[in-house]
Amino acid sequence: MPTETPTKNERVAPEALPEIVRNREDEALRSLALQHLERVRKFKLSLAIYVLSLVVLTPVWIVTQYEQADGWPEHLSTRSRYAGDWDPWIIWVALIGAAVVAIFAFRAYFERASTEGEIEHEVERLKSTR
Repeated sequence: MPTETPTKNERVAPEALPEIVRNREDEALRSLALQHLERVRKFKLSLAIYVLSLVVLTPVWIVTQYEQADGWPEHLSTRSRYAGDWDPWIIWVALIGAAVVAIFAFRAYFERASTEGEIEHEVERLKSTR
């Protein structure tokens, strides 16, 4: 039951109970927004780590392969039987890192909470299949 509060000009105004409901809705939206921001932060951090690791590992790969192959690459081969063969392990590192970053990107930008309309639609679909 709404309570009434007197105002300065002697009028009586009911206290706003719907604001409590709005505040709860705002809190739910705030919680979802915080989750989204945390996912975006994790994605950006993983992207920065990926780029930095490739910036560090690529020169290491070049130096080690140059030393082992006695010169610049002529072929990319994991067996390294011939002079000038470079082992392409950096490609696997780059691909696995890119997959991890893609997972973080998917979670940050494409994974979202279900709306009330989607939930109702699914409930109706399940009821109709019985």
